[in-house]
Amino acid sequence: MRSCGIVRRPRKKRRPEAAAETGHRFGRSRESGGAKEREPVTDAEAFIDALTEKFGREDYILRVDPSKGGRPILVFYYENLPEEGTLTAVTYGLSAGDHPDWRLSKPELIVSLHTADSAWGHAAGFFAAEYRGEKRFRYGDVFTTDTPISDESEMRGYFVFAPSFLRPEEQRFELPGGPVTLTGLYPIYLEEAALLREIGLEAFWHTEGFDLYDVNR
Repeated sequence: MRSCGIVRRPRKKRRPEAAAETGHRFGRSRESGGAKEREPVTDAEAFIDALTEKFGREDYILRVDPSKGGRPILVFYYENLPEEGTLTAVTYGLSAGDHPDWRLSKPELIVSLHTADSAWGHAAGFFAAEYRGEKRFRYGDVFTTDTPISDESEMRGYFVFAPSFLRPEEQRFELPGGPVTLTGLYPIYLEEAALLREIGLEAFWHTEGFDLYDVNR
């Protein structure tokens, strides 16, 4: 898995409950003849605005470069979200691709775990970078690596399902270029990948001992 650089923007964050409920901003103000006009913004700017409004300011950003070249994936990290001791990471760049199944909305990935290790978010960015436009990132899909994602766990992949702490209406962002939906990732042991495919997502979700936040369950 390849990455290139971490960007830190030290600025006080707002917590989700402090975010304004006024909708996302799809333009920026400028003065023109004494009156303010709205300038169009890019999907990236609108997405970042939406994330900031929903989660507050990110703690840092990591960039993941695709091995085959092309647009990098950015991973936005939020410490202690949704609760103390939980690290949440959100990708941006997956939705820049196209897939036949992405007719109504395009995905971006979100992972929330009881960890301080950025490797979990980096893995989400890696899968987005390597499989953008090739894989659907649909509920039940599984992505694995040859080695553990993090030094703190033997887990080697993720499966895709709904985000853990967002209501359905909170998962969708209406961007200028079209809607984007946050799609959840959950870590999985290599031997569990076959089990998930065998018994299905719902049964796996309710297996004894499953904990969606624990990297060492």
